[in-house]
Amino acid sequence: MLEVPAVAATPSRIDGTLDRGEDLALVLEQAADPGGNERIVAALLDRYPAAQALAPTFASTILTGSQRLHWARSIRLTAGGRGRRRWFLAPLYCRRMARVRLEPATVVLSLTQPGWSPAVTVPPGARHVCYSSGLPRALYHAPAVYRRDEPALLRPLLWAAGPPLRAHHRRIMRRPDRLITNSRATARALERVHGRPAEVIHPPVRTDFFTPGPGARDHVLVVARLTGQKRVEAVLDAFAGLPDRLVVVGNGIRAARLRERAPANVRFTGYVDDEELRELYRRSRALVCPSVEDFGIVMAEAQATGTPVIAPRAGGALEIVRDGETGILLDRGEPADIAAAVRALDGRSFSPAACRAAGERFSEGRFLEAFARVLAEERVLAGGRPQG
Repeated sequence: MLEVPAVAATPSRIDGTLDRGEDLALVLEQAADPGGNERIVAALLDRYPAAQALAPTFASTILTGSQRLHWARSIRLTAGGRGRRRWFLAPLYCRRMARVRLEPATVVLSLTQPGWSPAVTVPPGARHVCYSSGLPRALYHAPAVYRRDEPALLRPLLWAAGPPLRAHHRRIMRRPDRLITNSRATARALERVHGRPAEVIHPPVRTDFFTPGPGARDHVLVVARLTGQKRVEAVLDAFAGLPDRLVVVGNGIRAARLRERAPANVRFTGYVDDEELRELYRRSRALVCPSVEDFGIVMAEAQATGTPVIAPRAGGALEIVRDGETGILLDRGEPADIAAAVRALDGRSFSPAACRAAGERFSEGRFLEAFARVLAEERVLAGGRPQG
């Protein structure tokens, strides 16, 4: 496991001109829903506006009506699924990605977790770098949870499909020339499964935007996709016995059943834009992240606003939260443990400045500087930029 140093960002230049990424191709696994990988895409497209970018076509499970990711207009959509993406159809999506033809490029960056963007056909002579946000959760971390979200008649087939799907994923992950990931915990998991080292570049946090602000902190916050593996129901059950207010930000396939389960002191907002999200962070007594995350960018965003975090003592939280100083790490993430941590907020004082300093370690500038070094190294290995 190699960790790329984090230093202040400076604009990279090639032959005396600003590097706009004309020779860079970004390959995504979807461009319909917001999430951690999509924070990375937004930062890269803003920094390298001439880069080509493509993603399969999928329906959103989070955005509604006219809502759309602001950078999605820069993405070339290719054949994919017409409904929501299905983790067990990864081999089909891989075949479709392999048929996609990219324009000439020196470096191709695939961003993956479910596992089909690395299947893209790389132009001759190009270098393939993969940024993995972790092992596919449906195959490695929580397969039973993902199966429960599918029709009952399909679940035995999905259980039997687990080993061949994992074998297929291992084959696909041999394709990239270089592997980068989002945390030391993820790097260890990738090396264990794929037998290859991964460099660590933490995802970008917009620390110039997610800043502390004035106003009373009057609620506890959850920001998550409303799916089974995010364990939002554990927080709802914790708040059934608490007087505190809980605000849940996000949407997903379990939204309806979670609303039905929620006690009266819980408010659901659905998806919110970044301005509203920032205000919710700023007014929060704490952010609760009930699931083990490979990194967990919302935890870092919350810290940047001076907000403490309650999370399991595992995964990316170990790199983001300083236990007892910028938040509370839980040995167990059951409702009783979450409720005890929320009650403990009354008797503890977490320094907003310390939380802010913890979040600043993951600034967008640091991410872009680290990526610029990787891009420069890969250009050298590829023999320069394409002509024409």
